[in-house]
Amino acid sequence: MERTTLSVALLRQRLVSMLKAMPAAQAGDESSVHQARVASRRLRGVLPVIGARADADTLDRAQRQVRRITRALGPVRELDVSLALLEEFEKKGAAPARAIARVRESLQAQRVSRRRDMLDAITPTRLDKLRKRLVRVAVPNAHREPKPDEVSEALRQAGERAAILRAAIDRAGQLYLADRLHRVRVAAKKLRYALEIHRELTNSRATVAINRVKGQQDLLGRIHDLEVLIERTRAVQEGLAASNRRGTIELDGLIRALEDECREGHARYMRGRAATVKLCDTVIEAAVNGRPIVAA
Repeated sequence: MERTTLSVALLRQRLVSMLKAMPAAQAGDESSVHQARVASRRLRGVLPVIGARADADTLDRAQRQVRRITRALGPVRELDVSLALLEEFEKKGAAPARAIARVRESLQAQRVSRRRDMLDAITPTRLDKLRKRLVRVAVPNAHREPKPDEVSEALRQAGERAAILRAAIDRAGQLYLADRLHRVRVAAKKLRYALEIHRELTNSRATVAINRVKGQQDLLGRIHDLEVLIERTRAVQEGLAASNRRGTIELDGLIRALEDECREGHARYMRGRAATVKLCDTVIEAAVNGRPIVAA
């Protein structure tokens, strides 16, 4: 009886998760949009690990298809997050209610348009083609345990992504620069997914490392979401009539509240910065020496 490698099992698990969430995501469910997008990112993360045992052309096509799905879900997810942030600030009375209502109306209209784009990009036919292509990538072999090259590739990926994260942290420095912090966040997310794959392939004790990276990723993610909402609020403000001074002042109040939380988040990020750098160094060293990843 044929057995699959653990990497192929991970691929199938992530594919099933994405396909399972997709119908509700396409129907407009906010939570399912998020689940489908996360599953697509995790699916992209595992594909390079099985690259050595898959047809290169089939793998490349599959990677491009999954990337398109992630990108199609992205704008809808960003709007959902912005709307959730507005609700949060409204509940705690952190900004003028009229400003929040004005921005919410704009975002809800944008979501209708973006959801239409998402449905055009993610059709049942395209999902079925992707499923069939990934089935070809995941041709089973006779080994129960992961091949050494798969384990090595997973470790190499983790080391490479840790180096990218460390470089992004160095480049971001100590000043609040939103675009550079966003690059740190993206690099942290990719490292987290690589560590998850390595842990599942080797049953390693990398949970502490994963949790540390996730904590920084979540913190930077919230800062990014606040920055996106600030940009959307400014766009609404620019659309106001010049005579609407009251509306402008109210939207200024919302922007100030969002900016204050960004600064607070950056302070928390700086407090954990040294520990994240140390973690990156630990992962890089483990990858260079071919040792298990264990956070200090």
